[in-house]
Amino acid sequence: MALTGAHCEGLIRLAEAVGKKLAIGHELRLSSLWGKVKEMVDAGSVGEPLYVLVELWRRPYRQGSAGWRYNRDRVGSWILEEPIHFFDLARWYYGRQGDPIAVYARANSRQSGHPELQDNFSAIVSFPRGAYAVISQTLGAFEHHQTVKLTGTRGSLWAAWSGALDRDLHPRYSLKYHDGEKVVDIPLSTTSGEVYELEAEIDMMVKAVRGEGPIAADGTDGKWAVSLCLAAQQSVDSGKVVILS
Repeated sequence: MALTGAHCEGLIRLAEAVGKKLAIGHELRLSSLWGKVKEMVDAGSVGEPLYVLVELWRRPYRQGSAGWRYNRDRVGSWILEEPIHFFDLARWYYGRQGDPIAVYARANSRQSGHPELQDNFSAIVSFPRGAYAVISQTLGAFEHHQTVKLTGTRGSLWAAWSGALDRDLHPRYSLKYHDGEKVVDIPLSTTSGEVYELEAEIDMMVKAVRGEGPIAADGTDGKWAVSLCLAAQQSVDSGKVVILS
């Protein structure tokens, strides 16, 4: 959404002032796979959520147009580049638990010329009543493999997605649910993957402009995701837990 909380606030106020809809591109919310996890959590399938892991194993980032991903003035940090989506997923899954309350994070870089752009990153986000989420990413690997594991007081979910690239047209994916006694494979309604989620996001926005449907992630969601990333970077830099105000 932006590189600072103040800029997020400015966008929210501007949208309100001119009467426009503000949608933030957290396309994972529109995924048949990651969205099914949310649906099952909200339906009470796992009871009260206690633990969420969102983990990504992938190859290094592409440079992007004019090398923007490697320009900190433009990308801010690599925590804001991709883990921001995972922070949003965790907050989304814990939506009924209350807002995040603290972040602790660690990171390092294998790039001698870019120590500020961390290839390896992990964070623990604390939520009310003892619940927490683990967000972890490495860019020093190969292919593209994302996992969400979620456990609660009554059951657990394991979602996995794998492809040669992030925009693989023919990925492998699965969702398994354990109710405390048996494991069940959960079918999905559509193919999962970023290509398909971006299409769904465009469709969502067209419908929202026509007044035919809601926005998946609004300015408040976007600001929360940015705030969590900035808190994580602060924790990496200081080595301390950051309390969220």
